[in-house]
Amino acid sequence: MNKNGNKRGVIIAAVALALVLVGAGVAYVVLSSKGSSTSSSSATSSASPSADASSTSANKAAPRLADYDATVYTADGQAKKLSEIANGKPLVINFWATWCPYCVQEFPDYKTLLSEYGDSVSFAFVDAPGSKGETVEKAQDWLAQNGFEEFPAYYDNDLEASSNFGARSLPTTVVVAANGEIQGASAGAINLQRMRNVLYTLTH
Repeated sequence: MNKNGNKRGVIIAAVALALVLVGAGVAYVVLSSKGSSTSSSSATSSASPSADASSTSANKAAPRLADYDATVYTADGQAKKLSEIANGKPLVINFWATWCPYCVQEFPDYKTLLSEYGDSVSFAFVDAPGSKGETVEKAQDWLAQNGFEEFPAYYDNDLEASSNFGARSLPTTVVVAANGEIQGASAGAINLQRMRNVLYTLTH
């Protein structure tokens, strides 16, 4: 498989899931490289990879996590593959940053989901160090100060995960089934009940 050709915009490709998951929040543009900065905002489904979705035939196999796997890091620098974090369970990947208002606004909903599905679903909250002054230390402090220290937080130090999934906006959420099939994704704040319904389906 040509990974470079298929990586572009996977997360926006599943428009149906985006409509299921996303709430009212818009997505804020995430940086494409370390040290850059931007304050632009974009609508939840306006990213250019949507063109790839229209060219993907319905009879093709669903994209798999193995084709887009990436290394992220714990706060103390331990490298983890996303597939390792999944550990055979459904996986929710949330790309976020402390400077993103809709990211932090949806965290109470994720706290609810963690309490309800933390035993049957793996979560990876992937922060973007280097974006708008974001650092591992700043993110860790914010999590602790706001009551989210139990969140399984990881850091995209190499920007590999953001690149592989085409996560150009924050927040972005990717949902992966236990068999490794990427179910789809949404850019923008999640809708709690809709996400709860998706996770219920994946675990029953």
